[in-house]
Amino acid sequence: MERIGPKRSLLINRLSRRILVVDDEPDINTTLEKALEQNGFKVDSYESPLIALEKFKPHHYDLVILDIKMPEMNGFSFYREIKKLDKNVKICFLTAGEMYYGVYSDILSSLPANHFIRKPIENQELLYRVNEILGDTIDLAKDNSYSIESII
Repeated sequence: MERIGPKRSLLINRLSRRILVVDDEPDINTTLEKALEQNGFKVDSYESPLIALEKFKPHHYDLVILDIKMPEMNGFSFYREIKKLDKNVKICFLTAGEMYYGVYSDILSSLPANHFIRKPIENQELLYRVNEILGDTIDLAKDNSYSIESII
């Protein structure tokens, strides 16, 4: 029987991973989608959180990457709706700037800091963070200790 090394095993694992990307900025959406697909992930992306919510299939996605500030529905409200449909899906928030903690402190305190990504992000860092959240990280030498302040 052929032994599969960690990098090949990671690629095989990625081929079965489905990611939903929701960002109202078309350029960001396209960039994230291409970067993830070129690295073996299956990606669905939407610019409208309302359409994404309507099309959401429970237990279909391993990860949802959400912009926080969107005009129709913010990422935190989307998160709450998604979690009603699928309690196990992992979430990663994108932010271009400061966040307001008040009303959303329950969400902020329930997720590890590495589940928040500041835009813009380099493709390599995006892939590292996605793999880390999905539990597929093989680069043990990279420092993965984050604080919310360093990310947003």
